[in-house]
Amino acid sequence: MGVREMARWLERWELGVKDLQGRTILAPTPRERERWYAMLLLAQGWTAAATAEALDRDPHTIGGWASAFGEGGPRALIFEQTGGSPPPWTKGNRRS
Repeated sequence: MGVREMARWLERWELGVKDLQGRTILAPTPRERERWYAMLLLAQGWTAAATAEALDRDPHTIGGWASAFGEGGPRALIFEQTGGSPPPWTKGNRRS
């Protein structure tokens, strides 16, 4: 994945570097902010390896996020909680 491929993806999803900056700041969860920041770094010419090192992630993780973004656009970077206990306020866990 290189700068040209990221540029094609940004064009496909009608986004620019400023959009990536905004989404990095405004993402609702820390994990989404991290993913948008990775896309921003890649769009600025950083390699997946350099981005991974900066974010303390595996390069394959960065590549996976980038590929998902290329195929699915912004929706692909949404973080969905999986596993773990449900929040205590969910139905069935309330104390009477």
